[in-house]
Amino acid sequence: MTIIPLLIMLELFFIPFLALKARHQGQINQAQMIASFLPVAGLTIWTAIAVILGISGIYESENFYKLYPALWMPVIPITIVFASLALPIVQKGIASILDVTSAHWLVFFQAGRISAIGTAYHTLQDKFPLYFEVAVGIPDLCFGLSALIMGILTMQQKISTRILITWHLIGCLIIVPTAPLLLQLGLPGALQVFTHQPTAEAVYTFPMSLAPIMVVPTFVLFNLLGIWRERRVLKRKQFDYQGDTI
Repeated sequence: MTIIPLLIMLELFFIPFLALKARHQGQINQAQMIASFLPVAGLTIWTAIAVILGISGIYESENFYKLYPALWMPVIPITIVFASLALPIVQKGIASILDVTSAHWLVFFQAGRISAIGTAYHTLQDKFPLYFEVAVGIPDLCFGLSALIMGILTMQQKISTRILITWHLIGCLIIVPTAPLLLQLGLPGALQVFTHQPTAEAVYTFPMSLAPIMVVPTFVLFNLLGIWRERRVLKRKQFDYQGDTI
């Protein structure tokens, strides 16, 4: 039994949910709503490809490990979204949705990282690499737990915009660049350093393989969206302040 499919569904449906919510409230137009679906469509296609490759057993082959997958595969979903945002209509659509979305939505979303408790359980059963759990899994779990507290405080308007930016940045730095590098150092090949069983090969057994390939990078993506939202808030506050002083 794994929670990974549920996490993927949460990630893929979150932006459409926010878009439909904003559209229903009349805060964005139909074009902006539709534009926001493009990066989601890209992520959905990538997820389907990742599932097919996982079922086929490719992620557990020696030839796959020779490609240093941990260093570049997590970048794919991020690249898909950033490529979509290069289109002005998509960028404007996502920005408009973020502008009308309360900050606590993006904070509570990160509570999904509490699912990292699953890797802690597998580590105790000697089915998951200890070095990776200590360096990445436990901090990730703690960040997910902090999302519950931060979310409540954000709803109560007790958290400043700059603190939210810092918090989302911490969420990114827990994963980037530590997780991909440490994962690769535990895979067979020239870069392997951690050889104690179980190695990082356990991470690439299906469906666990979907975590580093899709689930974790997407949580980081939403941290970046959170930072973008808060920076836009700061920019508006600065503009309003300058307007008041003229």
